[in-house]
Amino acid sequence: MSGEKKSKELPEYIKNRIWLKTYPEGYPAEVEIPEDKDLYRIVDEARKKWGDEVNMIFYGRKVTRNEIADGADRLATALHDLGVRKGDTVAIYLPNCPQFPMCYFGALRIGARVTAISPLFVPRELAYQLNDSESETLVLLDMFYPNLEQIMDEVKLKNIIVVNIMGKKPNVEKKPGMYYFDELLERYPPDPPKVEINPKEDIAVLQYTGGTTGLPKGAMLTHYNILANALQLLPGTLYMMKKMGFDKIKSLNILPWYHIYGQTCEVVTGALVNSEAVVFAQFDPEAILDAINTFRPWLWLGVAAMLIALLNHPKAAETDFSSLVYANMGAGPTPVEYMKKWKEVSGHPLSEGYGLTEACPVTHTRNAIIFGEIKEGSIGPPIPSTLAGIVDPETNEFLPIGEIGELVVSGPQVMKGYWKRPEETEDVFFEAGGYRWLKTGDIARMDEDGWFYIVDRTKDVIKYKGHSVYPREIEEVLYQHPAVLECAVIGVPDPQTGENIKAFISLKDEYKGKVTEQEIIEWSKKQLAAYKYPRMVEFVDAIPKTIVGKILRRVLREQEAEKRK
Repeated sequence: MSGEKKSKELPEYIKNRIWLKTYPEGYPAEVEIPEDKDLYRIVDEARKKWGDEVNMIFYGRKVTRNEIADGADRLATALHDLGVRKGDTVAIYLPNCPQFPMCYFGALRIGARVTAISPLFVPRELAYQLNDSESETLVLLDMFYPNLEQIMDEVKLKNIIVVNIMGKKPNVEKKPGMYYFDELLERYPPDPPKVEINPKEDIAVLQYTGGTTGLPKGAMLTHYNILANALQLLPGTLYMMKKMGFDKIKSLNILPWYHIYGQTCEVVTGALVNSEAVVFAQFDPEAILDAINTFRPWLWLGVAAMLIALLNHPKAAETDFSSLVYANMGAGPTPVEYMKKWKEVSGHPLSEGYGLTEACPVTHTRNAIIFGEIKEGSIGPPIPSTLAGIVDPETNEFLPIGEIGELVVSGPQVMKGYWKRPEETEDVFFEAGGYRWLKTGDIARMDEDGWFYIVDRTKDVIKYKGHSVYPREIEEVLYQHPAVLECAVIGVPDPQTGENIKAFISLKDEYKGKVTEQEIIEWSKKQLAAYKYPRMVEFVDAIPKTIVGKILRRVLREQEAEKRK
């Protein structure tokens, strides 16, 4: 790391953690994070405390802690017998379902690492993540098998475990190296071998994220990183339960568990307290609204696009939202009009949080129950055991309070680094004040109380309905179309989705007038997950670039903003 990128002194606002003055009485500045506890241990501890309690309600089926833990143990035994060893990667290609935590914790128990794959991925994306993560074992939904079939020759799988989440026989004919999930659980006892795990060093999860360059890369999240983030969130959960007189969490689980937001905040944190979750395999607004009326959950974690879809659904008018005293939105800002609308229909203020994959993900929260309805537009103060500051993006020198710069964070939840990408790892870290700091890529400011505000993103990541969409990946796919000469993809503001995806394309001469924008969109649909393909295409004579040929997405965004005035 070059000397110019180092900043040795920390400003007083960080040394003194000025945000602590806004913490309520009794709220901890630090949490104790055991260095010898792997993630599976929390499953064992939860089983001993609440084994017979219902942990999930899944389309009418009630699943207890004991069932989850027993399934995880049986699968761990099976995986070991199938040759999975410490340090191997087990890929999980499932929607939210009781089998997900069984696979997640089962793999972790024998020292394997997990990589979770989006149910929305098309075959090309599936092949990339399987190969990059070096996965040799895949657990997948039977309905997703056709995607795998298309890329079977491109991947190096030794074991394929097929799941029917409703407990029926999978509708996939067995082939060599293929197993049915339920049959494995019946065949193997809940008696896996003991494997020594070093929580601070051993990778628990390879969580894929795109960033600004190239194809998605895996953030190496250790057992310690993920457990740390769950324990950092625990004081807030316990504070809310005490303040409101709840003896258990009753939650609505609709965040996708393939994403670290859902994994840490629902699957892992949910194992630290007595919790009962109404779980959905997919986002179904009508069914979710019915569940709110029926089960009366009090906690819901989501993203702005979900909130907007629920509030605009015809059934919203007959839904009693008042039970949801704590609703927290992440993965991008919530439009102010919808924050106000939520308060009107539920009677409760909306909370927001901030994080990133590389931090497991939470670093800040504006929890309205803990901090009250203050500072609109803020992501709140850092959570316990987390430091945050604002630096000059070029020099990494810390800036005074109130100045705009890049948000940087330091804490036990920050990743080990990027999988097989040492240069990109080096680019996002620097040392200062005896701490290792992560550059978030987000432009922000901090006020006199230590509350932070996101101003803009340095990254070109597009936030579509809470999903992170990476322009470079879409562009590389578009370049595969025979008509495309050059292209650039940007996000354009959209009140319904957060941002919409627009592609600017310069056509090859021989295709001009022979291909339409809609044809490009339809072609893209077949190449990309449903949340990634461009919704808008505009043909242009040339893509704006610097003198050295770097595409200027910023210019395209500015031009688009002018057109929309």
